[in-house]
Amino acid sequence: MSAIDASMFELFREEVKTHTDTLGAGLVAVESRPSDPALLEELMRAAHSIKGAARIVNIDTAVRLAHVMEDALVAAQHGQIRLTSANIDVLLRGSDILAGLARLMPDTVTTWEAENTAAVTALEPLLVAIAKGEAGKNPSPTPPLSGEGLQAKDDIMPSIAGFSPPSFLGKGAGGLSSSDNPSPTPPQNGEGLNTEDNSAPVLSSAPPSFLGKGVGGLGSSLFPPVPMFEPIAIPTEPIALQADHSMFDLFREEAREYLQAIANAVPRLPTDPTAAESILEALKQLRGAARLVKCVSIADATTAVSEFIRASREAKKPFSPPALDWTRYALAELAGVLATDNDTFPEWVETSRPALATIADTFKQAAKEQSRPTPPSPLPEGKGVENTPSPTPPLSGEGLNTEDGSAPPSFLGKGAGGLGSSSPFPSGRGDGGVGSSPPPPPAETVVRVSANSLNRLMGLAGESLVQARWLPSFSTALLKLKKHHDLLATMLDTAYHAANSGMPPDQLANLISDTRRQWVACRQELGEKTSDFDDHAARAEDLNARLYREVIASRMRPFGDGVHGFPRMVRDMARTLGKEVRLVIAGETTEVDRDILEKLESPLSHLIRNAIDHGMESPNVRAAANKPTAGTITLEARHRAGMLLVSVSDDGAGVDLTKLRKKIVERGLNAADMVAKLTEAELLEFLFLPGFSTAASVTEFSGRGVGLDVVQDTIRKVGGNVRITTTRGAGTTFHLQLPLTLSVIRAVVIDVAGEPYAFPHTRIDRLIRVRRDEVRSLEHRQFVTVDGQNVGLVMAAQLLDMPAPPPAEAEVPVVLLSDGTGEYGLIVDSFRGEQDLVVRPLDTRLGKVPNLSAAAILDDGSPVLIVDVEDLFRSMDQFIQTGSLVRCDTRPADSGHKKRVLVVDDSITVREVERQLLLHKGYEVAIAVDGMDGWNKVRAEPYDLLVSDIDMPRMNGLQLVQAVRADERLRDMPIIIVSYKEREEDRIRGLEVGANAYLTKGSFHDNRFIEAVTDLIGVADV
Repeated sequence: MSAIDASMFELFREEVKTHTDTLGAGLVAVESRPSDPALLEELMRAAHSIKGAARIVNIDTAVRLAHVMEDALVAAQHGQIRLTSANIDVLLRGSDILAGLARLMPDTVTTWEAENTAAVTALEPLLVAIAKGEAGKNPSPTPPLSGEGLQAKDDIMPSIAGFSPPSFLGKGAGGLSSSDNPSPTPPQNGEGLNTEDNSAPVLSSAPPSFLGKGVGGLGSSLFPPVPMFEPIAIPTEPIALQADHSMFDLFREEAREYLQAIANAVPRLPTDPTAAESILEALKQLRGAARLVKCVSIADATTAVSEFIRASREAKKPFSPPALDWTRYALAELAGVLATDNDTFPEWVETSRPALATIADTFKQAAKEQSRPTPPSPLPEGKGVENTPSPTPPLSGEGLNTEDGSAPPSFLGKGAGGLGSSSPFPSGRGDGGVGSSPPPPPAETVVRVSANSLNRLMGLAGESLVQARWLPSFSTALLKLKKHHDLLATMLDTAYHAANSGMPPDQLANLISDTRRQWVACRQELGEKTSDFDDHAARAEDLNARLYREVIASRMRPFGDGVHGFPRMVRDMARTLGKEVRLVIAGETTEVDRDILEKLESPLSHLIRNAIDHGMESPNVRAAANKPTAGTITLEARHRAGMLLVSVSDDGAGVDLTKLRKKIVERGLNAADMVAKLTEAELLEFLFLPGFSTAASVTEFSGRGVGLDVVQDTIRKVGGNVRITTTRGAGTTFHLQLPLTLSVIRAVVIDVAGEPYAFPHTRIDRLIRVRRDEVRSLEHRQFVTVDGQNVGLVMAAQLLDMPAPPPAEAEVPVVLLSDGTGEYGLIVDSFRGEQDLVVRPLDTRLGKVPNLSAAAILDDGSPVLIVDVEDLFRSMDQFIQTGSLVRCDTRPADSGHKKRVLVVDDSITVREVERQLLLHKGYEVAIAVDGMDGWNKVRAEPYDLLVSDIDMPRMNGLQLVQAVRADERLRDMPIIIVSYKEREEDRIRGLEVGANAYLTKGSFHDNRFIEAVTDLIGVADV
C-alpha cells in the first residue's frame, strides 16, 4: 500500500466501521424481511462504499471481498435470488472480516491482508455462487475462516484463531496437552503461521533463535534471555464443569477467557493503542480471580506485567520484540493452569511458582527501566555494537515470506531490536544493527460531524465575529461620552467659580442653563449606550448559548449508531441456546453523547445476554404458558427531565424471588429471617453483587457471577444508576438513568474546610441540616436518624485531607449519599447551590487523585474540584474499618469550663483508678457509690460524661442508663459502661439499653478507656 495521510486513514476506518455496523445489523434484519427493497438497497450501498473506500487506500483484499458481497446483494435487490439463513451466514462472515479494517493502522495493512487472504479466497466462490443463485446446489461444508474480526463461537471473546500466530506458535494444537513433537527452533519460512485445523494457537516451546541461552545482546547484563517454554493451547470452547463445581473450576474457566483475550491482543501491541487497554483489563480481572482462590504467584505475575505495560504506555515508548517475547512467555506459563483439575491445581501452583516469580521480577524491573527517560545514544548514527556472531534470522523480513505470501511474524519488524531499541528487556542478539527509527506520532482522533451541524457552527461563528466587531465602535462611543462628561465637569466648575466671583445673575443663569443642557445630553447619551450594551449582552448570551448547544449537539450521535451489533448477537446467541428471540429497538434517533454511547455498549450487551439466557424460556415452555414461541426483548432510549433513560425489557419468566431468597441464604449473604423480610427492590439489589449468580450451572454465557456488577459499575462511573423491576411470568426490565453528556454535569457546590467542592447531582440523595443534639454516638461512631434509619456520619474534611473544621454551629449541614451497601452522611461546612459545570480533566501527571475525578470553573471564575463519589465510599470504608474516623464536635465552642465526668461504681478501688486516670488527663471528676447515688447526682448537676459499672446495689448500671435515656434533659449525655463482664451478650445488652461504649476493666491498662472518653467528649480543656 502506498503511503497515505494518517488523518485520511482515520476517516477510512470511521467509514468502514459505520458501513460494517450497517451490514451486521441489516443482514440480521434481512433474515425476517428478505424482500425489503429499502433494506437491500442500504446493504448494497454499504458494501459498495466499503469497496470504494478500500480502493482509495489500496487494500485489494478488502476490495475483492466487498465486490463479491455487493454482487450478491445486488442480485437479491433485483429479485434474482432470495437470501436464505445459510446465505446470510456467509455474508456475515464477510462482514466480520471487513470489520477488522476499522482496527487497522497504516503500517498494519500488509499484515491484515496476509492474515485474511486465505479467508477471502475461501469466501469468494461461495459469494459468487450466491450471486448466481447456485448456492446450495452442491452443498459443501463452509471452510473455516481465520480472518481477523470473526466472532468466536461462544460470542463472548473474539476467537483466538482470529489472528495469525507468530512463528514460535506451533501448528495443529487444539487441546490442552502439549505438542507431541516440539520443535527445538522456530520455523524460519513462515511455517506454522496458520494452524492446519484452525484450532486455538499453541504457545510453542521454541522462542526465536536469537533468544538462545547466553547470547549477549543489549541489556543482557540486566535481563536473562527468554526461557524455553512448553506449548500450551488456550481452548476457544468453555471448560466443561460438573454440577458440583468448585471455585477452582470457576477460576480456570475465567482464566481461559482472560488469557484468550490477552493472546488476541499481544500481536497488536506495537501498532494498536487499544491493545494495551484490552490486556490491562484482562490482567486486572485475572488478578482479581487469582486472589479469590489465594493464588498469590499468579496475582504477582499479572501485577508486574500490568505495571510494565502501563509504564510503557505512560512513557510513550514502543513495545519492542523482546518485550513481546517475554509477554508471550508469561502468557504460556499462566496458560498452564488450564490443564489442571482440582487435584493437580495445588501441584501446578507449586511447580510454576519459580517461573512466575521470575516473570514478576523481570517485569517489575522492566517497568522501572521503562519509566526512566531514554538517554541519548553515545555512538555515532549507524554504528552498531559488535558481539560474538550467532545464527540469527534475518531482521528485515528478507526470506521470511511464506509460499502462500503470508506475512512474517510481527515481532520481526524492520530494524527490530537494534541499538535504537529502548526496551528494558534483553534482545538476546548480537547483530548490532542500526537502531530503528522512532514510531510515527499517533494519528489524531477523527470525529464525524454532520454537514448540517458544521454549517450551523460556521453560521454561529460568523455571528460571533459580527458581535465582536461591534465592540470597537462601542468603545469609541464611550470615549466620546467621556469627553462630553469632561466638558460637563468643566462647565460645572466654571459656573461654581462664577457664582462665587459675583457674576451678574443673567450671565450666571445663561451659564447654568448651558450646563444643564450639557448634562441632559450626557444623560440621554449614557442611557442610549446603556441600552445598546444591554442589547449586546442579551445577543451575546443568546449566541453563546446557541453556540454551546450546537457544539454539544455535534458530539451527539443517534442511539441506533451504538446498537448495530445487537441484532446479530441476539440472532447467534438464540440459535446456540435453541430459543426464538426477537429484538425490538425503540428510540434509535434519540441523541446520545458519543462517550456515553461507547460506554453503554458493554453493559447493554450484558443485559441482553442475560435476558436471552436467564429470562427467555425455550419455545416449548413458552407455548405451554400460552405465550408466543418467540420471545421479545425491547431496547428503548428516550430523554426525560434532562436525563437519558435506557431500558432493556424482556417478556420472559421474570425473576423467581423465592429462588433468589434461597440463593442469598445459601451464599451466606444474609440470615434467613432477615431475607424473608426484605422487599422486592431490596432482594433484586443482590443481583448486582460481584460473584452472585442464580444460574444452576456454568455455561459459555452465564453462571460465573460476572455481568450485572459490571453493568452497575460502568453506569455509575458515568454518573448514572440502574434498577430492576420484574413480574413473575411476565418478564424483567432494567432501567438505566444516565446524564445526556459527560462534558457538562449538573452539580451541587458545597464548601468543605472553606474550599468549594462539586458533587454530581445524580449521586446525591438529599441535603439536610441536623441539629447538634440529634447527632448520637455509638462505639466511637456518630450517626443521625433520618426517616427512621440510622445514617453514619463522616467528616468530609477528613476524607478530602483538609484541616479540621471549627466546632459545629447550631445545625450541621449533611450530604446524604448511598451506594449498594448503605447510606452515609457527609458533614460539610455549607451548601452553595446548584450549577451546570463544564468538566475539565485533571492533569494526567497527577495520576489518580484520591476522591477527586475532575475540575471545573464556577460562574464567578473560581476553580472547583469535582468529587469522585465512588472513591469517597472506598475511603469511608477504610476509615471505618481502621476506627480512625474524626468525630464532629457537637458541643458549644464557648462553654468555657473543664469537662466533668461522673464515675459511678460500688468498688472503691475501681472508682479511684478511674478517677486518677481522668484527673491525669485534666478532667473534673465526681464520684457516686452506686446506681441510685449516681442517678441523684446526674440530675442535680451538669456532667459531660457518665461512666458506670453494671452490678451495683439499689440500682444497677443498666437501670441507670435506661433512666438517663428516658429523661428528656439527660438523654443525649454520652455514657460508657465499664464492667468485668466480657461476654458478647453482655456487651450487646449494654449497648442496647443506650450506652455509647462498652469496655471491660482491663481497658485501664491499654489506654482504651481514655481513648473512649476522648472520642466521646474530646480533651478536657475546651
